[in-house]
This record gives sequence, structure tokens and C-alpha cells, in this order.
Amino acid sequence: MRALLHRALATTLAAATALVGVAGSAGATQNQRNDVGFGPVATLSPSVGRDVDGSLAVFTRGADKSLWYDNQATPGAGWGGWRNIGSGQVAGKPVVDRDADGHLVAFARGTDNALWWRTQTDAGPFGPWVRIGGGLTDDPAVARDADGSLTALVRGTAGDLWAWKQDAPSGTTGTWTGLGGGIVGTPAIAAQSDGRLVAVVRGTDNAVYVKTQSDINGGWQPDYGYLGGVITAPPAAQRGVDGKLYLFVRGTDGALYVLPQTEPSGAYGTYAYIGGYWTPDQFAVSRQADGRLTTVNRGGDNAFWTVTETSAGAGTFTAPVSIGGKFSGGAALGVNVDGRLQVFGVGTDRQVWSAVQTAPDAGYARFTITD
Repeated sequence: MRALLHRALATTLAAATALVGVAGSAGATQNQRNDVGFGPVATLSPSVGRDVDGSLAVFTRGADKSLWYDNQATPGAGWGGWRNIGSGQVAGKPVVDRDADGHLVAFARGTDNALWWRTQTDAGPFGPWVRIGGGLTDDPAVARDADGSLTALVRGTAGDLWAWKQDAPSGTTGTWTGLGGGIVGTPAIAAQSDGRLVAVVRGTDNAVYVKTQSDINGGWQPDYGYLGGVITAPPAAQRGVDGKLYLFVRGTDGALYVLPQTEPSGAYGTYAYIGGYWTPDQFAVSRQADGRLTTVNRGGDNAFWTVTETSAGAGTFTAPVSIGGKFSGGAALGVNVDGRLQVFGVGTDRQVWSAVQTAPDAGYARFTITD
């Protein structure tokens, strides 16, 4: 991939910038500062989860270093209002998933650089913050194991990768396992088709590496798999309807590259150049209602742009298309109960904005503030 990235830098950067890097794109003036405060003064990219009733919940870190969240008033529509559920000790971007009982669980790096979590109660509100511990240097990545237990991946203070796994599904305790290696930035985690979790990381040589569980719900293989490349942002991973994992990375030319497995749970193929010019935020990835993979990230003009698979399982992708807006960080993607994707981001006014597809698999409406 190294040669491929440098070739693309030399031959296509101008075209990529024309696709994504131009000022004055559609919707570029939507994130104007408002006279009325609609929620937290957000300082980091948001995260999105879906509650057991199908309503989306968006989480962000406020300027007060507390965790704030807002959920839809009814599944797929409206907002219930922002609530501060933080302690003033959140240092990083929150990450959200659901436990085996359907409760939303928020993980975050604290100002003490430990991993903390907060779990929704049966009644709906969130319980108190619980300190998991450890020493983190970046934001965690979280996924559910095949048995429903949550696993969090973090970069430790020595630059190595650590995994924290619940001792039992929906349990209150967990165990740390050191996975070694020397990594840079936030890891990614996804489940491949055989149920085993895969950690995807950026090495200190800026190449991509993967480490896979040795057994479903079990430990991890001793060695990392080297996938090459020269990347400049945290990787992202998503499983397609064809059962293959797809890795989304940013090359040295700022373009998007996609690396698929050659078969479900198998080896990895070759990097495909998708193009565009993107900021070094982690790509947000999901699947549309029709099964097509889609990714959203911030372009060089600070608008959000999206790339979508041409057909479900095809493994080929469209050119970048602008969604608009003006943002200060990366995107988060949620899937509404009716299948419509909704993209969230923190605007240059430091408010949380979102745009939802007009219909499943369709284009996006204009950005509106999340109140």
C-alpha cells in the first residue's frame, strides 16, 4: 500500500481536493452561532447509541468536562432535551454500546486517564460513574462479544494495546488483558462473521495491524497480523452483508482507502483507492437499510462527506458526496428504527447538529441543531 499511497498523492490529490476540499459547499453556512444555547458547549466529537425502544441517544463531552446526552422524544423523531450526567472529569470522547440486557453503556477516559463507565438503569436514567481503572492515552473502542459481554480496547501509557472484558454479560466487573504491540491513537474493534472480535490498530510505523480473538468469547491470538499501508488517522472497521470485514483508512495523501477481507473471517486483500481529501478524524461507518456499507467523515472544507457502496456486498464505492455543514471534529452515525441513517457532529459553533436521510437509503436532509 505504501507505493499505492504515494502514487495517489502524486497523481490524484488535486482531483481529490476538488471533490472534498473546496469551500462554499452545499450547506456550508448551516452551523451559525445561535443566540440561544440549546445544550452543552460541546468540545469533542459525539457518539450515538440506540436505546432498546429504538430511539437514538447522542452523547458528547461538554466544556465543563461533563458527559451530556439527549435522546429522541419518540423513536425516529424529535428530541427530549439535553441532560448533564457527568462529573466534570471526562477527558475524552465518549463511546456508547448496549449490554446484553439492552442497557446503554457509556465509556470514557477520565481526567485521571483511567477508563470509566456509566450504565443505564432499568428505569431509563443512568447510574453513577464507575472507575474501571487502567492508564489510557486515547479514547476507547467498544464492541459486544458473541456472548453479549462488552469488550473495551484502549492504548496504554506505554503505547501498548489493552483489552478490558466484562466477566459476564451485563456484569459489573471485568478483567484486563495486555495485547502488546506499539500502537498510535485510538484502536478500532469489530466482530467478523465467525463471531470473533478483531482489533484494528495503527502501528508506530503507521502501518495497519490486526489482532483477532483465538476463540469466540475467548482470549486473543499472540501475534499481530501486518496489513501494510501508511495511514495518518485511526482506522475504522465494519462488516458487510457479504460477511467480510472492511477497513477504512486515511492515506498520506488524505484520501480514503478501503481494505476488505478476501472471504468472511479470512485473510485481507489489497487496498482500494476511493479518493477525496479528509481530515484526520476516524471514519464513522455503518450499513444502510439495503445493506450497503457507508462511511462519513469531515472533508478539507470542514463539511461532512459520505461514500457508499455501489450495491450491497459489491465492495466498490461511490465518489465522495457532500452532506454539508461546518464541523470541528469527526462524525457519528446512528441507525433510526425505520432504517434511516442519521449523522451527528459538533459544529464550529460547538453545538451538536444532525442530518437524517429523507428515506431509508436516500440522501440527507439539511442539518438541524440537536436540542
